[in-house]
Amino acid sequence: MDETVPEGKIMQAAFPGFELFPFERRERILETLKNQGKVLAADLADSMKVSIDTIRRDLKQLATEGLVRRVHGGALAAAPFPRPVVERAAQESTVKRDLGQRAAAMIQPNNLVLFDGGSTNEELVRWIPPDVRFTALTPSLPVASALCKLPAVEVIVLGGRVLKRELVATGARAVRDIGDFRADLCYLGVCALHQEVGVSTFSVEELELKQALVRCSGSVVAIVTSEKFGKMAPFIIGPLGILNHVFVETDVSQADREQLRSQGVSVD
Repeated sequence: MDETVPEGKIMQAAFPGFELFPFERRERILETLKNQGKVLAADLADSMKVSIDTIRRDLKQLATEGLVRRVHGGALAAAPFPRPVVERAAQESTVKRDLGQRAAAMIQPNNLVLFDGGSTNEELVRWIPPDVRFTALTPSLPVASALCKLPAVEVIVLGGRVLKRELVATGARAVRDIGDFRADLCYLGVCALHQEVGVSTFSVEELELKQALVRCSGSVVAIVTSEKFGKMAPFIIGPLGILNHVFVETDVSQADREQLRSQGVSVD
């Protein structure tokens, strides 16, 4: 027997009617999801010769484990729930440093710039030249603190209830305050991107805040690392086209880059 071939696959080859164990079906579902970006219950049932109800139970289990997001007729890959922003910011990342440095160069003198929360935007602020004079508006306490170290920057902090996981002000007050401004540029924190679903996030508070940031900005910029592509979070901010410019790391696939460009997004 070839030890490199899984036993389940050998049994299937020898006995075409052999049914996969549940864990094998789920592994195959995840592999298909990785390769195709989505799975359809009907197609899975047909390819694995099981009932569609069996596949639905598998998808339900995978969703319970946080590995997929159920959608009508199938599932998409789930974005992992993020660790608290304090933990993410403490983790060294050469990728975030490179992306933050490139993205910071977009700020021009006398701009009004909106900064969403997130560890990536904290890193970006560290690369803003200290002599660039502009006005910054942010709901993020850590980002505001970092901006205050830049002598030429006027910093305005939005009010509201603080979402402790992200240390950002949220709620009706923050959304209302954003509406009083028209920004030249917005650095939007992005949790997940999917070509069919769009841009998504993990809570309704973040959803309302991010949608308000987009509405009040002339140009929306995002820094997106490779693990966020092809993923879905529960709350949909909008289609990919709400982004004007995206900075990505080198290992993001050409297909993902072209998908963004097809929606009118500049990719750097």
